[in-house]
Formats: sequence, structure tokens, C-alpha cells
Amino acid sequence: MESRSPLASRDGWQLFPKTPRIVTKRLSAELATRISNMCTPRIILPIIALSAFLAIPSVGNDTAFGGTAASPYPVHTKEIRMASEQITIRSEASSSSWLYTCDFVFENMSNDPVTIMMGMPFFTMGDEEKGEFNAVLPTDEQAVAVGKPLVWKFTAAVDGKAVRVTEGKPTVNPDLLGSDYKVAYTWPMHFPGGATRKVRNTYKLAYTSSGGDNFLDYILKTGGLWHNGKIGRSRLTVILDDGRYILPVDDKPRDATMAGTITPGGYKVSSKGGQVVIEWDLKNFAPTQDLQVVLRDRELFIMDEVEKKSPAGMTRSELRKLRNFPYAAHGYVFKDLSLRDYYASLWYPMANPDFKEADLSKRSKELISTVKSLEAAK
Repeated sequence: MESRSPLASRDGWQLFPKTPRIVTKRLSAELATRISNMCTPRIILPIIALSAFLAIPSVGNDTAFGGTAASPYPVHTKEIRMASEQITIRSEASSSSWLYTCDFVFENMSNDPVTIMMGMPFFTMGDEEKGEFNAVLPTDEQAVAVGKPLVWKFTAAVDGKAVRVTEGKPTVNPDLLGSDYKVAYTWPMHFPGGATRKVRNTYKLAYTSSGGDNFLDYILKTGGLWHNGKIGRSRLTVILDDGRYILPVDDKPRDATMAGTITPGGYKVSSKGGQVVIEWDLKNFAPTQDLQVVLRDRELFIMDEVEKKSPAGMTRSELRKLRNFPYAAHGYVFKDLSLRDYYASLWYPMANPDFKEADLSKRSKELISTVKSLEAAK
């Protein structure tokens, strides 16, 4: 292990930087199909639906489905404009879940009053004994009863005041292709002519993972269905602080199932201490892509590197990089700039000042020992 120094920031990166070819891909075909064919929701709530998009996959043995979410969209009215949205999604390692804070500003573009119903539709927990879909849970939450919404700690507030939500069955919207939601939380809203109103929703969804990849999705395209088809300003922030996962750097067109995927474009990524932060600030935004981030399990990411090339055929310089690879993947920060820059070209670093040798897995320790022996023989 090499000595350390302060970690350099990666602020300002807008495009898709370089990533290694990931060899060990165990993504189930079912989840790949779910993501590549992800559609907009099929919900009508009278006038407006504020939707948490939870596309149910055909779940394989290696898939843990937690859910996804979506921007609000109108159903029967074009009078209401989405002036802005500010979405913050944060990983919570302790519960293997995503925490969502969603702030929206809506404007009534007409001079007439408009009364609407806003809501968030969700899938329900299935009955496993009947062969129905049964989803993964956050590790710190109680099980959801069969038929109840597959979401935790849902709240709704209008203009800063909590509103009471009603659980009910949403109506299918034939104009919006997507999945068949079973239940929705709804609440009424009234817009005087020309009025502006604010909505905040917070909630929690479990991780969706398959074959060592962790998928974060937030459907943006439905936001383009508001007045004039644009969102005045869309600020999106994803905060990753779960050290068990790596965000590979990516500079090639890749399908949405590959670790390192980040969409839409126009983002910047920064490494801030023990966090990786992805940010978008999009003005007059007509969404044509959905927010998507695909992470890779840290231990499998290390093994991916080994599978790229046999250590026995590596040069001494390559062996040095491989020997230090597990340390870097655990957040160890190197004083040697060449090592630090090399690893930063492969993934967005998440510094861990509390790293200890004991944090390394048995497999990583065996890898380090093997590489040391090969180095000594060179």
C-alpha cells in the first residue's frame, strides 16, 4: 500500500470519461429488459398525477427489486406549468435504500381557478404464496402487508404545510404507456387564477440490485407533459456515500444496464470527502431521457479488474497498480500522484479516512498476497 495525500476533486466533468471494460457481468436478462424498456406510467388521477414510477421486473434469482420514481405529470390539463423541480436522492448504506426529497413549484398559467387532485401511485406488495411479486425491503423497515404501497415514510406537503393523503386505486391512463399501478396516495389542491404553489414529497425506496450492480432510476420524461412541454428549471442531485458500491467512469455510448451509466447528459460529478455527488442544473428543460445511475459492487469491481488480464502476464508497473487496487477501491488516498490519477480515471473516488487493513475482504487479501509474490519474481 502506498502513502496517501489529499484527494483531488473531479468537479466540472460534463461528459462520459473513461472506464475499463467490465468483464464480470451477471445482470439478469429480466432486469436488463426492465431497464431498457422502461416506460412512462399509466396512471390517471383526476387532473394531475405526481408519480413514483416503480416498474416491476420479471425477477430472477439474483435480482433484488426496490423501485424507481418519477417526475410529476399532468393528465387532463395544460393550464399548470412546472416552473421548477429540485430532486435530491441520497443513498443510505445502513438500510440499503434511497432517500428521496422532491420539491416542485407549479404555476397556473390561466386566469381561471383550477382544482386538481395530485397523487403518487405505487406498486403494492404481492402475495408470495400466490406466486405474486414480492419485493426487497430496506433493512431497517417493517415488512409491507400484502396489497399495501411499496414505499416507506411517504410525506406530502403543500406550501410548507403537511397534507393528509388518501390511499386509493388509481385509474389507468391509456395515453401513458407503462405499468399497471395498484394504489396511489392522493390529496386535493386548488390553484387560484395565476397562482403559484409548492409541493414537497419525501419517501424511501429499497435498492434495486442485480448481479452486483445497483440501479438508481428517476423518470424525468413525464415532466415534459406539463404546460408547453418544458420544466422551467430542473435541479437534480444524487449523493452516493455507500462505500460498498463503486461508480465507474464512462466515456463510451453504453446500454443502460452497464455499471458507470449516468443519464441524462449535462451533469457534473465531484468527489467530496466520503461522497460522490452527481449534479444537473437544466433550464427550460424538455426531458427526453430519464435519470439513471448504475453502480458496481466494490468486491466484484475488484474481481472485474483481475479478469481483464491475467496477473501472470503483467509488467511490474501493472502489478503495482493491481496490488494497490483493493486499497483504492476502499477509499484509501495515495500520495503517489500517478497511482491516484490512475484510479481516478477508472472510477469516481470516495475517500475513506477511516480505512483499515481489516476492511479488506479475504479475496482481496489473497489477491494482494499473490501479486506481491509475482512482483518479487520480476
